[in-house]
Amino acid sequence: MKSKLFAALLVFAAGSAFAADPTAPVKEVINVAAGNWAGETASDDDVFSDDRLKRLFSADFAKAYHEASKHPAYDLPEGETTGSPFDYDPIAGGQDGCNFENIRIEDDGDGQVTALFKNRQCFGDDPAYKEDRVLIFHVQTENGRQVIDDIFPVENGNSSSSIKNDLKAIAAQ
Repeated sequence: MKSKLFAALLVFAAGSAFAADPTAPVKEVINVAAGNWAGETASDDDVFSDDRLKRLFSADFAKAYHEASKHPAYDLPEGETTGSPFDYDPIAGGQDGCNFENIRIEDDGDGQVTALFKNRQCFGDDPAYKEDRVLIFHVQTENGRQVIDDIFPVENGNSSSSIKNDLKAIAAQ
């Protein structure tokens, strides 16, 4: 009897260890964005690369991004037909910013993951520059893995326009 109970507990523990972590895709997105704002050592890595859209985002989000990318924010080099639909960094929340500091990723449960970080502190001493940038990620299970279905920036204490809805609006132009 003890061996059956032990075996059952071992199987349960192993299954729990392999349970999908809803923070994992959010952590990768935030780490890539933070790397792009790392001052002199900044990378130029696309948060919304084809690889990441396939691995980290839902099929619906990826579709919205691909459709919106047919309406790039900037003129494209000769021969290219798609580009970033954003004229700003939607993770950092602007065209200008500072190194990401004090990054925290919190699993709020029910498919909601919150990312908080500071990325305006190099602008000066104004208290607004000391506030966290807050993003609420909606994460869901799709094809057995956790993926980001939408991102909601929080502004003035309220979640603002959904990035997926923004992409759909750009695509509808």
